[in-house]
Amino acid sequence: MIMNRAAWIGMAAMSVGGLATPALAEEPTDIDALVVTAARRDQALIDAPVAATVLGAQFAEDARIQSLRRIDDYAPNVQFNQIGQVGGTYISIRGIESNPFVVNRAAVYIDGVPFRQPSDQALGDVRQIEVLRGPQGTLYGANSESGLILVQTRAPSDAFEAQASAGAYGFGEGQGYDLRARVAGPLAGATLTGALTLDYEKADSFVRNLASSIGEPGEIETAFAHGRLRWIAGDRTELDAMGYVALQRAPGLYEQEFLPMDRARYDQLYGGFNGGRKAGDHTLIHDAPKRSDKDEHVLGVGLTHRFDGATLSLAGSWRDVDDRSFGTDLDLTAMPGAAGGHDVEETHWNWEVRLVAPSDARVQWVVGLNHYRGEQSKALSSLIGPGKLSDYAWAPKQEAGSRDYALFGQAVLPLSPTINLTAGVRYERAERDKVQQAGVLDLGPLGRFVFQAEALDEVFAEVLPRVSLDWALSGDLRLYASVAKGWVPGGFNLAASATSVVGDYSRYDAETLWTYEIGAKHRLLGGRALVSAALFYTTVDNWQEINVIYGPNGQPLSTTLVTSSAAITSRGFEIEFAGKPRDDLDLTASLGWVEAEYDRYVFGLEDLSGRRVKLTPEWDASATASWRPWRGLFLRGEINGAGETMLNAQNTARQEAVWRLNAQIGWETEAWTARLYVDNLTDETVFVTSAYANSLFGYDGLWYAGVDAPRVVGVELTRRW
Repeated sequence: MIMNRAAWIGMAAMSVGGLATPALAEEPTDIDALVVTAARRDQALIDAPVAATVLGAQFAEDARIQSLRRIDDYAPNVQFNQIGQVGGTYISIRGIESNPFVVNRAAVYIDGVPFRQPSDQALGDVRQIEVLRGPQGTLYGANSESGLILVQTRAPSDAFEAQASAGAYGFGEGQGYDLRARVAGPLAGATLTGALTLDYEKADSFVRNLASSIGEPGEIETAFAHGRLRWIAGDRTELDAMGYVALQRAPGLYEQEFLPMDRARYDQLYGGFNGGRKAGDHTLIHDAPKRSDKDEHVLGVGLTHRFDGATLSLAGSWRDVDDRSFGTDLDLTAMPGAAGGHDVEETHWNWEVRLVAPSDARVQWVVGLNHYRGEQSKALSSLIGPGKLSDYAWAPKQEAGSRDYALFGQAVLPLSPTINLTAGVRYERAERDKVQQAGVLDLGPLGRFVFQAEALDEVFAEVLPRVSLDWALSGDLRLYASVAKGWVPGGFNLAASATSVVGDYSRYDAETLWTYEIGAKHRLLGGRALVSAALFYTTVDNWQEINVIYGPNGQPLSTTLVTSSAAITSRGFEIEFAGKPRDDLDLTASLGWVEAEYDRYVFGLEDLSGRRVKLTPEWDASATASWRPWRGLFLRGEINGAGETMLNAQNTARQEAVWRLNAQIGWETEAWTARLYVDNLTDETVFVTSAYANSLFGYDGLWYAGVDAPRVVGVELTRRW
């Protein structure tokens, strides 16, 4: 009944179709001024046969989007799931969820650099953000089967500009401040220009540890530098380069912090271990010594040369990440039981060469080659009983490697003045290997987990087609239909298990996905507004899922591993509106609905077939309004909602439906901006990670999950030159 009703709503909405693309207060009001660049060429938003949300520079500034995790509030059927305030970000789109240890099923590119495992990347001065839903593997490869997020920062120009801002904020248990500066302009006339953005932030963590054994309940300090260079070598040649460094220090925090979802029962069970201290909405009671440090370095370069019959683009990038984190408290109390940590080092290289048709060609086409290389080393550590950060004992370091090769092409063929056929295909070959040293991870009361000595490698290959047909019924109304394939290569687990575990969990298979979609887009108000809708149906086989082997009492018998024996189906719709009905008013609204279920999922003694896919809300909705009614006065309001969300595959832990409100008031002049803001106005407690049982005590009747930020009140002051 719900699905039928939702389908009718979606079909009705498609009569007025469209993409959520906030118009820009200081840019042309015609919706055609905004373009989608994900097809490796500029394409007018209404002409792109894909479901997408495009956020422009003014929208990003109004919404204070300065890091990756704020994007999902404004795109329907998109959720960013976090494992902690300083941990990774895992992107779920249309029920195709991502989680730790599985490569993100949605690709993230920042200034052309791919981020396969993003965290909360700071962003420079944002020019445009594109969120595409549905497989984008034809042009972007393996880890874009659920969608794609492209972030472009502002390129330097030949005009000098500078900006500095300072902000301070507070929340229930702490406060923080942020300093940011940007300078851009010519370095050698108009042919060589540059831009530099610097950011420094220091704050108390919003999750506080009342039993910290290092005397620090939680603090986060981050420093970020982002630079861009542009060299115009002639009328036809341009060279762009970018680089950034992000450093994070978080004493008192582990990357994955899980709080009891039922605090009253937790206090009843473990009050004796915790010295009578009670759990709060955003407080931990852990004795494990905690600290997280992360260093990230990125370089990227792109060369473009325009020939008479095509444009040649060469791009390369390097990304290096060193991530060390201590303090996963296995008993989740102040009792000195057992704790763990990890040290992960990653290096990623990506090269691509493309030929693109001229913008005035009748048939628009792109062909290219891509090569990716990745190396990862990982070591786990443990601490038994009380101790210091230096007392963690390390298991042997384990290593894994990836090498991907791809050939791709796509063309847009006009079948008539109003009908276009888009067809593309990608052949991708993925080589995976691991070298695992024999060793032991001592977890005290949980026993000794053994790493088996293994040296394994395997090759996975796939052909990824995409076909779409779009039809312009009029200058303001366009319909489209598409079918596309996505995939994630198989791989190997760097995992240890108890000697009692029987079976081979060393490897997992490649995952394949098919999505079928129909949609519509409609311009309103003389080009000042756009409405869109899409219906989709997705099937996934060999679904890669994170698992832990448990004993009969609920205690773990392995470290985390990936299996690929499941299958899922996801169906739903999304509707979006964005417009500028008046010069002083910008509006957006969206609604998404998803029904995602496990068609097949058997692990151990559990058969979870028919359960809802975790970390997928039944629905999500948002609305924003930015109003500049008088001189420099600026008012903004936002409302974001999400339906009931299962936090584990068993569907025994859930986050109930929740609404959150954000508000701003500010004053703007040509040189100054001042604003007061409140996020999560009603101070909702929202669980945003998978839920887990207590590792040491097993099934204690509780589930533990990570939480999002409480109410935050802040001020910002910006000066421009």
